[in-house]
Amino acid sequence: MRSLLYCLLFLFVVRTNSNAQWKHGRLRVTVDGHYLQYEDGTPFFWLGDTGWELFHRLTKEEIARYLENRHQKGFTVIQAVILAEFNGLKRPNQYGDLPLIDLDPTKPNEKYFDLVDYTVKLALQKNMFMGLLPTWGDKVTLFWGEGPVIFKEDNAFVYGKWLGERYKVFPNIIWILGGDRPPLTDSVDYRPVWRAMAKGISEGSDGKAIFTYHTWGGHSTSEYIHNDEWLSINTMQSGHGSGHDVPVWKMIQHDCELKPTKPTLDAEPNYEDHPVNPWPKWDPANGYFRDYDVRKQTYRSVFAGACGVTYGHHAVWQFLSSREDTINHADRYWIDAIDRPGAFQVGYLRK
Repeated sequence: MRSLLYCLLFLFVVRTNSNAQWKHGRLRVTVDGHYLQYEDGTPFFWLGDTGWELFHRLTKEEIARYLENRHQKGFTVIQAVILAEFNGLKRPNQYGDLPLIDLDPTKPNEKYFDLVDYTVKLALQKNMFMGLLPTWGDKVTLFWGEGPVIFKEDNAFVYGKWLGERYKVFPNIIWILGGDRPPLTDSVDYRPVWRAMAKGISEGSDGKAIFTYHTWGGHSTSEYIHNDEWLSINTMQSGHGSGHDVPVWKMIQHDCELKPTKPTLDAEPNYEDHPVNPWPKWDPANGYFRDYDVRKQTYRSVFAGACGVTYGHHAVWQFLSSREDTINHADRYWIDAIDRPGAFQVGYLRK
């Protein structure tokens, strides 16, 4: 049965690859190490959108609407989490499916991954990449959130290899490990788990995978894993908790000057309509980040030498609707938020 599934996926991808974009080949790092391009040398600009809870909270119809909206606005990467942050292991998706059987990463639930398959295929048809997080970071490093921690080196490798094999025929996947967590702290080194997962994905995909890592606020992956060979792209999170003018250009410049040279980008700047400095308790007098803040920080990072940037809207990443509880003072539903000004304006960076 699995062989039949992979054959069908292969035929789908071959047919879809008639799209002009995919004739350029797979994504890779440029020779100088600073940017991204396709195999034939065609440049690629990472214009990401943050859809963390997509697989967990949306129906197929809603996913199609969201992806078409982002396609029309010129986004090139959709960042989404397979094992979601908000009770993603114990609360099923909109079809009643949990991602794992018995909370075991070596026992993925085929029905849940049917929705992931659907989304990856649809993104491929729209010439978009999926920035797939195999898991949110709390399943490796709890710190805060719901967890539970389920990954060790051995099952991280098995899960990663399963993912790599399942999606190796798709040219439109960028693997994003982490999930708002550092790979290393003063007391605990979590890197062996992430390295095992990366190794599994790489082996499963026959070495075709391209990787980055989503770290916590105020930091870059270059602080922890820059020299890891599996890491293709550095990313940082300038974030939402340090005011309006985090010097992201300095973070970009720092990463660009490192050896070996790797592309870098801000994968989580100020989200549009996100409360300013909301931790540990938000003061409404601080207000919200608006489209001006989005433009300012995204332009600063790209003009400093980043290979792209990710946009986020506070209601969209959580896909807030009447079905869900509001997280961290979101002020509107996602269906309205997808057309906020910042989502239009970041597209100018590609031109």
